[in-house]
Amino acid sequence: MIYGKSSVFNTKKIIVTHPSTGTERKFDTAIYEPVKSAILQSLEGSRGKTFTELTDDVVKIIRKKMPDFKKSIPWYTISIRLDLETRGIVETFTEKGKKLNRLNPRPPKGK
Repeated sequence: MIYGKSSVFNTKKIIVTHPSTGTERKFDTAIYEPVKSAILQSLEGSRGKTFTELTDDVVKIIRKKMPDFKKSIPWYTISIRLDLETRGIVETFTEKGKKLNRLNPRPPKGK
């Protein structure tokens, strides 16, 4: 993971990358880590979840852990899920015409 420091707020940042476009954005680790954890928690033991199911789970988890969080949880969920796909931790697949998300059964070594 790539971390940096913002001189204005002195917060740690992580660069998230879109798997198809390679577009990079910097997120505060204070947001990235809890949302990543919620995504992994939601997908743990699941054979696959739609984006709506995943987002509903993440919203519930984040609302409990971070009740004062006022930003768009679905937007962060998709952005961080795409980054996790880039890192090989999460994968998207189609089954019976539905696009589903799951933990990669063969995650890259060291992740």
